[in-house]
Amino acid sequence: MAAAGLLRRNLCTSTATIDRTPKPISQLMARIRSSEPHLIPDLISEASPLIPRLHQHRPLFHLAVSKLARAHRPDLVDRLLSPPPPVPISDGFLARTISLYSSAHMPSRAAEVFHSSAITPADKSLSALLSAFIDNRFELDRVQEKFNQLTKDHGVSPGISLYNLLLKGLCQNGDLSAAQKLLDEMPQRGLKPNIISYNALLHSFMSKGDEAGFEEILREISNNQLDHNAFTFNCRIKHCCQKGKSFKGEELLDVMVSKGLKPDRMSFHSIIDGYCKEGEVSSALKVFGKMRVMRRKGGCDVTPAPETYNVLVKGLVEKGEFDMGFKVCKESLGKKFALPFEAAKSLVDGLVKEGKVYEAGVVAKKMNMVVKGEALSAWNELESALPLHSNSRPPQPALEHPSATPELPNQPPSTEALTQVFMLAIPRDKI
Repeated sequence: MAAAGLLRRNLCTSTATIDRTPKPISQLMARIRSSEPHLIPDLISEASPLIPRLHQHRPLFHLAVSKLARAHRPDLVDRLLSPPPPVPISDGFLARTISLYSSAHMPSRAAEVFHSSAITPADKSLSALLSAFIDNRFELDRVQEKFNQLTKDHGVSPGISLYNLLLKGLCQNGDLSAAQKLLDEMPQRGLKPNIISYNALLHSFMSKGDEAGFEEILREISNNQLDHNAFTFNCRIKHCCQKGKSFKGEELLDVMVSKGLKPDRMSFHSIIDGYCKEGEVSSALKVFGKMRVMRRKGGCDVTPAPETYNVLVKGLVEKGEFDMGFKVCKESLGKKFALPFEAAKSLVDGLVKEGKVYEAGVVAKKMNMVVKGEALSAWNELESALPLHSNSRPPQPALEHPSATPELPNQPPSTEALTQVFMLAIPRDKI
């Protein structure tokens, strides 16, 4: 009772108290985002009596742990997750705690929590622990040993999910022969491999450039009449692009969409990167435009990755397409994605040679605002060296229909035509 009274007094006097609002979780998450890391455990602890089932709110704890991990404060992660929560302990709750330690890159602490748990671990928590080891590449060389020991010690009869985790761990450790052997033995253990099982080896063979192994897994997928998922298509798309056949990767992208699967950023990046390496920058721009159109129509919910902007700008510069390179670069910097120094400098040099000093200055200035560390001094030096005495921008001709979205042509368009398409798609924000 004394402890309860002290807690009530602390809540009344604390400046971090969470008010009783219609959306207390939203309020608490906003405070977590704006607070210093050392205040986060107290914020959540003090809010717990006021918000029912607070410790079951996964997005909130994921936000808090992610922020503490970025601040390199494993002590605060431990402080946040260690106290017994005011809810019944279950295998599912233990699994969530282990997963949070994993996301904070604390796999050894996740193992300690697993082994010291007051409950008997079951399938969920065992899967979470194996995932923590694999995702953090923690003792991967012993993943088979750990799998056998954990399932035996806790009397868990492993199902397809646990075996798929073991396959993933073996593949990440580069032990493809053991992974292939395990895949072949699964039916003998009463388990039928699913598409996730085959994807683990498909991705590994693709990454190693093992053509024979890759094609063999594809045949097994076909023979077992398994439907591709998005990950399977991504492996096939990247495989085509690695072989210099990005056009086939683009065809697979269309097949993927026709089957109702949503592409992710890697689906597009592999093709854009492949086309740029093949010197087909106009085709890369077409796929980039397709990504934007598909996003607007709800076909996918991704935005270009920083790497996508990098390869596209580099490809445009190599082709001497500095105007379009400037457009893509400006959009990238508007999202706080800094280009590598050499790529951005090549763009600046090309713009200056074409007399577009204003645009070169814009790139240098925006890079100066985004980059950090040693690159900052390099950009300061580069910007000061530009002949920026001509700061007036040449008049821009008005577009007839600035809000229109032109249809992408069936045939590969020229770079000039794609420039017009791309300019219509990009918001003409003020610099």
